[in-house]
Amino acid sequence: MLKYELKKIFLKPSNRIMLLLLLIITLAGSFLAIRDVKYYREGQSPLSGPLAAKHLKEKQNKWKGPVTEDVLKRVIKEKRKINSSKEPEDTKFARSQGFQDITGLISVAFSEPGEYDYYLCNSISPEKASRLYERRISRLKKEITKIEQGLEGSFSQKERAFLLRQYNNLETPLYYEYSEGWKALLDSQYLPTLMIITTVIIAFFVSGIFSDEFRTKADSIFFSSVFGRNKAILSKIKAGFLTITIIYWAAMLLFSAIILGLLGTDGAGCMIQINFSNWTCMYNITYFQDWLLSLSGGYIGNLFILTLAMLVSAKSRSAVIAITIPFALSCVPMFLGRIPVLKDIVTFFPDMLLRINKFIGDFVFFEAFGQVYGIYSLLFPLYLLLFLAILPILYHVYNKMAVTPSGK
Repeated sequence: MLKYELKKIFLKPSNRIMLLLLLIITLAGSFLAIRDVKYYREGQSPLSGPLAAKHLKEKQNKWKGPVTEDVLKRVIKEKRKINSSKEPEDTKFARSQGFQDITGLISVAFSEPGEYDYYLCNSISPEKASRLYERRISRLKKEITKIEQGLEGSFSQKERAFLLRQYNNLETPLYYEYSEGWKALLDSQYLPTLMIITTVIIAFFVSGIFSDEFRTKADSIFFSSVFGRNKAILSKIKAGFLTITIIYWAAMLLFSAIILGLLGTDGAGCMIQINFSNWTCMYNITYFQDWLLSLSGGYIGNLFILTLAMLVSAKSRSAVIAITIPFALSCVPMFLGRIPVLKDIVTFFPDMLLRINKFIGDFVFFEAFGQVYGIYSLLFPLYLLLFLAILPILYHVYNKMAVTPSGK
């Protein structure tokens, strides 16, 4: 029965077209992510993609190792040396690519909260730059003070303590090496966009699992068969679960394999804070852990959203209505979050699990049993439990379905 249900899903012409579309989108997304990696050459057009990655790796790994106070001082001195030359600006930039990530950390760390001064490294002293990690803590305190003044909301005392504890738990000095593959994969908008598209496309596969018998007027045959109200329903549920799992992981792993295969997996053990865009992140994790977290969260989000769509399909007997559920839960909250009064509520929506790599730097908390946790400590178990709770409901709803009278 399971094999039969899977055949119905994957042999349907419209689903084959959607599968081809997803493949094209996955390949296009990986190509765009790889293309965004640039290597600038003196007096020549920049390189992009794997060739650019090769040159960047050679340059950046000259600075490979712990980013200590001495390294920070050397970076500033080298930056000053390059800036003091009379070479064109593009040549100066090309020569500083090997330590550009480290100057980015210094710039974001010593800029005021909410600001970023790209040229700060041109004027900061080596001694001041060497206090990078101290500045990370003091900058957080400044930001908390700014928020406490009512400019951007407020933190409770427990939330302030939680943030400071997370910041102090970051092991320093940070380790630096070439990691463009992970940056292209995790620090762009392509991964969460692909997750949302994948969710919507899988909806076309699973939305008809529980409504096709009613659409084709075969429900009376289905429910009157020997196993129509037990094993056949379980086969539909299993087919839906396998479809979600197979398509989601195929798309995500293909996307990851192409990018990391062409740009390299170097830097998997680097903390994500080594990239200036994640400098203020409160989660002390490596790039590899970020990847695992993002893909696992996306999978749990898909399981909940798409199983809910199957429940709606079973209850409404309509694939069209069911398809709207994934769109509503994965796309609409992005726009609702722009409404101030809804901002806090939207952070509990399942779409947050589809965009972990983009939201991981945000200060979003929840409090339970007198302790403060990051929002993902709640969303992971919450939507996994909700997914498991929907399964028996789905079985019960479809099992109790009345047969459509012939000819209606």
